[in-house]
Amino acid sequence: MRIRKGEIRDGRFVVPYRTYGEAPKTIVCVSGAQQTMAVWKSFVAYFCRDFTVVVFDLPGQGRSETLYGPAAISLDEQVSALSRVIETTKHNGPVHIAAASWGTIVAAIYAARHPDAAEKIILGGFGVKPTRAMSELIREGKRLYNENRPEDVGRLIIDRFGQDIPDSYKRRIIDQFRTMNRDKCLAFYAHVDFVESASDIKRFADLKKIRAKTLIVNGEKDAILDAEDAALAASLIRDCEVRIIPEVGHFLHFESAEILGVYDAFLA
Repeated sequence: MRIRKGEIRDGRFVVPYRTYGEAPKTIVCVSGAQQTMAVWKSFVAYFCRDFTVVVFDLPGQGRSETLYGPAAISLDEQVSALSRVIETTKHNGPVHIAAASWGTIVAAIYAARHPDAAEKIILGGFGVKPTRAMSELIREGKRLYNENRPEDVGRLIIDRFGQDIPDSYKRRIIDQFRTMNRDKCLAFYAHVDFVESASDIKRFADLKKIRAKTLIVNGEKDAILDAEDAALAASLIRDCEVRIIPEVGHFLHFESAEILGVYDAFLA
């Protein structure tokens, strides 16, 4: 398997990326808030024989760099970074997008603004508006941040909706928040502030403009998403199906490797 490492400059950001494989068909993976490209390890191993799999760090996350300007990163800047990654890494075959958690918002807005850019989209852990549980989590997380307890923010995330992920990944989340530098902390704080104030994704994109065949996959045990929300999103996207996976929470293929088979059947 061929592995390439690179980076792009998009506005005020340097965005690192990696590509795995050399197949004509490309899958670009979009991570959730404060998730790095490493969260796609099992996904890459599963799909790299049949696809070129692209992973990258969104601005404000992982190894990305902010060259100038405020620590806060706008939704438009995240969507722009995704667009540049796709333009840089796509082959001659079709482009697919696989997104998780917050990355589903970025991917859905990109697909609405560029309706001919992707053939298929997987939205794993997707909702159109913050739920009460999400709002409560954000308020508690901001309180811990203001008390200078970033490590406890990581524990809060695990306690509220990451109980079923592997212990190794739990430790990684806690370490990530404990070692987060000031700029990354400010970017994350600004992000959760935005999520709390953003009442509905439809304020930012017309989901009816999405032409890509779309799969929404949510976990039955997801503590921060409502099943009705996925149904609402599916009613707005012209070619969309919804799968609610039993006994699985928000982190989907991290909690159950069998979900990769659900993705595979959709992409086949």
